[in-house]
Amino acid sequence: MTQAIAQNLPAWLSLSAHGAVVTLTRPTKANSIDVETLNLRNPTVREVRAADRAANGDDEQRELMLFAGLAEVGLKDLEGLKLTDYRRVQTAYSHLVPKTDYSDSMPAWLSLTTDQVLVTLSCPSEINGVTVDKLALRSPTVGDVRAANREVGGDDEQRELVLFAALSGAPVADLEGLKLVDFNRLQAGYFRMDNDDGL
Repeated sequence: MTQAIAQNLPAWLSLSAHGAVVTLTRPTKANSIDVETLNLRNPTVREVRAADRAANGDDEQRELMLFAGLAEVGLKDLEGLKLTDYRRVQTAYSHLVPKTDYSDSMPAWLSLTTDQVLVTLSCPSEINGVTVDKLALRSPTVGDVRAANREVGGDDEQRELVLFAALSGAPVADLEGLKLVDFNRLQAGYFRMDNDDGL
């Protein structure tokens, strides 16, 4: 987290590489215990995809299920929050998973060559049994893309995971375990590598 981001945070919110702590406007019940704060873990790709599947297209239910899982509270606990406090949880989530930078400027966490993109992760992750803080994707071939398309049969999210696994040498399960912000960085890196012919 940069100093500029820290200075712009409201007093009721604190962030780390692993999650956020939201101070509520009033005590509330969570898991039958009175709490004054909610702790949200940084979401993984796997958690977000599970909430997507379980919600069956209902965006509000998806968000509730995702937040409940990240805060380790029940859906009824979240539904019992005052609206102001729920909005604080939403704000905390938006800080945990900021919009990915697709602008022309090169973010500090990204290094790009004609052969690969190297992404610095927001926090170390385990890939192939080793803790890493950077992950490289080699430049894809037409064959890589076609193989990923064949393997997943039309599931775009799974296709992307399979393709990134092939390009990074990491198992799909390890990529699903990445923090969402780091997977978004991989997507942005791939997008730049795939679309930038003026390196």
